[in-house]
Amino acid sequence: MRIWVTGIGVVSPLARGAAATMDRLVAGDSAIGTISLFQLPDSRTRIAAEVSGLTAAEVAPPGEEEAWSRTDAMSVIAVREAIAQAGVDPHAGPVDLLVGGTTAGMYETEELLAWLSREPTAVSPLKRMLSHPLSSAADHVRAAVGPFRRVRSLCSACSSGANALLLGAAWIRAGLSKCVVAGGADGLCRLTFAGFGALSAMDPSPCRPFDRRRAGLNLGEGAGFLVLEPEDAARARGATPIVELRGWAVGAEAHHITNPEREGRTAARVMEGAMRRAGLTPKDIDYINAHGTATPLNDSMESAAIRACFGEEAERVAVSSSKGQIGHTLAAAGAIEAAITAMAVARGVMPPTVGLEEVDPACRLTHVTAARKAPIRAAMSNSFGFGGTDTCIVLSAIDQFPPPVVPERRSVVVVGAATVGPLGTRGVEGSREYLEPGPSPAPGAIAFQASDHLDVGRARRLDRGGRLTTVAIQMALREAGLDPLSDENAAVAGAIMGGAFGSVDGSTAYMCRIYDKGAKYASPADFPNLVPSSPVGHASIYLGMRGPVFAMADLAASAESAVVSAVELIHAGEGELIAAGSVEETSHVVEGCLSPICSGVERGVRSEGASVLLLESEPHAEARGARPLARVAWWTSWRGNGAGALAGLTPPSMKGAALITGDASDVRAVLAGSPWAEVPRRVASPRAGEHEGAGGVAMAAAVGAIAGGELEAALVVGSAPDRGYAVLLVSAAPVGPA
Repeated sequence: MRIWVTGIGVVSPLARGAAATMDRLVAGDSAIGTISLFQLPDSRTRIAAEVSGLTAAEVAPPGEEEAWSRTDAMSVIAVREAIAQAGVDPHAGPVDLLVGGTTAGMYETEELLAWLSREPTAVSPLKRMLSHPLSSAADHVRAAVGPFRRVRSLCSACSSGANALLLGAAWIRAGLSKCVVAGGADGLCRLTFAGFGALSAMDPSPCRPFDRRRAGLNLGEGAGFLVLEPEDAARARGATPIVELRGWAVGAEAHHITNPEREGRTAARVMEGAMRRAGLTPKDIDYINAHGTATPLNDSMESAAIRACFGEEAERVAVSSSKGQIGHTLAAAGAIEAAITAMAVARGVMPPTVGLEEVDPACRLTHVTAARKAPIRAAMSNSFGFGGTDTCIVLSAIDQFPPPVVPERRSVVVVGAATVGPLGTRGVEGSREYLEPGPSPAPGAIAFQASDHLDVGRARRLDRGGRLTTVAIQMALREAGLDPLSDENAAVAGAIMGGAFGSVDGSTAYMCRIYDKGAKYASPADFPNLVPSSPVGHASIYLGMRGPVFAMADLAASAESAVVSAVELIHAGEGELIAAGSVEETSHVVEGCLSPICSGVERGVRSEGASVLLLESEPHAEARGARPLARVAWWTSWRGNGAGALAGLTPPSMKGAALITGDASDVRAVLAGSPWAEVPRRVASPRAGEHEGAGGVAMAAAVGAIAGGELEAALVVGSAPDRGYAVLLVSAAPVGPA
């Protein structure tokens, strides 16, 4: 199966539009200059690459501008361009959407967050906060451009856009999608500007990737989206391909939350994996669009990785970085740079590395310092994110190589489960108690001491969300006999964790400090923990997990989004062993402001916690002699009220089946006309407490009930306003010897 790129949309600091952006890149133009969006006293630098003249009002419905962000606007404009070029109409057939991000509407809400920190008693539902959740960009793209059938929001920091493309490609290879619009978007904001300044990662002058005198990055903003289609579907509608998306790979360094591995071992492994998936060798790659941030550590690491991966071919392959012209666009970088790489292949031109004058000996490669015209058979785009999630995309000219081999689709089993909540730290058996009668939890933070479960010295960089996540995953691994991970299992073990809003109280306190005292008081230790993927990144580092690692965000269905995304990756052959669930912390801002207007979780007693299902491909479980606790028999997701989502799904056994939900939300529309409307319903939240991650607790409890023989099947349904997920878990016989 071939996957074609049939449409590209870009909003960059250089231009609105993919072709116009590429024209200016090839011309050597730079958009880096004095920032005008905001003033940040005491900041180390005052320059960035800004998209000028952009407002949310350009795309927001009349009267709704307050609830939309500049990130939304860039996303909508880029998606519109991509689908227009592809000739795709979301109204005419199912089209899926994936958006990678980190900042969402932070620029629009950070002043309000600072005020809420000073006036906690004033917290109330505020319309302006509707743009704050990470999922808001995808929601607003759907509202402005859709409908889209399947919609997901993910974060792996600076590799988010690339991982959106990877997940979209996996959907197509697994037969789950015929058309995917995937990419990333991020807008500039004070929080990231002050945070990167606190890390001493920014150059006060225009940045110089791979240069001996490089002193840091320049921040940028933008959006990039690609339309992906299987060749047969694209041909059937007469689409014109731009390039072929042949290969991809993702891996976690398990090294440090901000600093990359000096030797570039993981980056090299991921590049090799992407070429292997593409069915190519280093001899087939003619150009690499490098991550190339211009920070001292990144550029030398990436150079070492390229040399290790390409061997003697590293002397031939041309390399350039676009960040000297458009800055580091954070979550958008992987998607924008994949778009640039695609256009480089299609046009037969390699854009230059602007700012590179004297190559650092540690960065010895074949650098493109002036635009070069040359046929490009295949090219690679690298993206590396905070927490060490490295992702590589390989694109080629149309019909340049034989079709790549498609991995077999695999069944998925559950081999571990755990919860950290009001009942304490529980494995599979203990998690089942959340479905049993009992007292409601005390409101607020749960009793949890990380020192009871983690090495305090190794866990010192983890905030509360990171510790809750790490303990839950560690317990699930322990249940499966995988704690500690062997080298072999560590190489494939990944984690996908959901979170509705991220570290809201942490961001609130951070912004208050910046507004009240100045950027020089921004903490370098606190900033990395404000990235939505920070908890799962910390967990991967502590536990040594080197497979796919990223976060999902989908309001009160974030846990279900993470679990379903992990199932889809394993099913598509893109993962072997993935911990999936969610983490939510108590927060007065979430409880009083965000939840009432965004997710509607406001019944009962508010609480917090983390939950994890350890999912494994059946062949991998069989090879290591694992006994599964349950089997994933079916799953789905929807937008809207879910009517018809369960059509044709019959319970394996009416006697031994249950419908399980995290909270008491109305799911009548989903159940209408389905035999599942007749099975008993059990709810986890009376004992787990109300919070956006209660669906993850319900999943772990369902696994416990099946593993304990209480149920033969459980349909776990999770919903939030205008969206939902359902996962059917059934009992499983052993797949290997005892």
